[in-house]
Amino acid sequence: MPNKNRLLYKQVMDYILAKIEDRTFKFGEAIPPERELCQELTVSRYTVRKAIQELVRDGYLYRVQGNGTFVFEKTHIFNQNMIGVIMPYCNAELEMAFLSGIQKGLENESYSMTFLNSNDDYQKEAENIYRFKNEGVAGLIIMPAEDQKDSTAISDLKAEQFPFILLDRRLGDCETDCVMSDNIEGGYKAVEHLIELGHKRIAFITHKLDQTSSVEDRIIGYKKAMLEYGLNELAIFSYSKTEHDQENIDQIYNFIVENEPTAVVAVSDYIALDIVKMSRKKNIRIPGDLSIVGFDNQEVVKHLEVPLTSIAQFPQKMGICALRMLIQKINSKPEDESNDLIHQIYYPTELIIRESSTRLTN
Repeated sequence: MPNKNRLLYKQVMDYILAKIEDRTFKFGEAIPPERELCQELTVSRYTVRKAIQELVRDGYLYRVQGNGTFVFEKTHIFNQNMIGVIMPYCNAELEMAFLSGIQKGLENESYSMTFLNSNDDYQKEAENIYRFKNEGVAGLIIMPAEDQKDSTAISDLKAEQFPFILLDRRLGDCETDCVMSDNIEGGYKAVEHLIELGHKRIAFITHKLDQTSSVEDRIIGYKKAMLEYGLNELAIFSYSKTEHDQENIDQIYNFIVENEPTAVVAVSDYIALDIVKMSRKKNIRIPGDLSIVGFDNQEVVKHLEVPLTSIAQFPQKMGICALRMLIQKINSKPEDESNDLIHQIYYPTELIIRESSTRLTN
């Protein structure tokens, strides 16, 4: 370098590819930071960044938000009639319902579905995105991992105009097509139900690891209802959810004792189950001492000793909708004006009233 007969960023690409070829830059490992490559090759940051972007687009590298740029092993599998689906887990009830909807939507289509789970890890998610791209899938449906608000890998998909749809949650710095529940509406309905039962001291409980747009929207719904009904927000409690029930119980109990709510909205049914466990241990009566509303309407909460009032989503319908939107994107022509529009579909929620919420008597 430099070679006057070849663009400078392409020479940087040649250099990186040569290092991959001789295994100096190994598969699955990070290449040196941009600043280091600039110094070594005596080129600008812009030139190095342009080279990396091109190699990402071509499937030699993939980027992980906050972790760097990694070498991806090129494959020679082509699945042009395949839809790739990436979700945090493969055995959770909500994800299974999404997959069921996607599969149902494929019944009369010429595409098939292939699935990878990210284990709710954004780095694994990025690896899966590039794996599917290099296998030649026609498009992707992605339910982003909880441990991120932004994703370089997903932003790269948008920049490359690769067909994809986000499912269940948005990302902060990447406005794109997505299908979600109307979580603001759901949070509002949960609080409104408790207010109509006479409750004024209503708390919202979530956990610190879940920072998704769905959680943020449910909190917005909580705040909106409290404000419109002229009530002061009692508290939004975010606890450090662990694998040890007793630690979770102690955190929630200390919050309840300190703030004395008569009712709580749980960000999910799983969090509501922790509140139920706490109540059993500490002899707090549900709903006599504490009314609870969960979110998701999972099958398990219907069969508790005190069946849980919950906000229901419609994940199968959402899966079908996401699949139809994706196929439309795949089949669209580059010149179609609709390609420049962002489509965000918000499915309505439904309040399912059971025995865990009751009228305040004093």
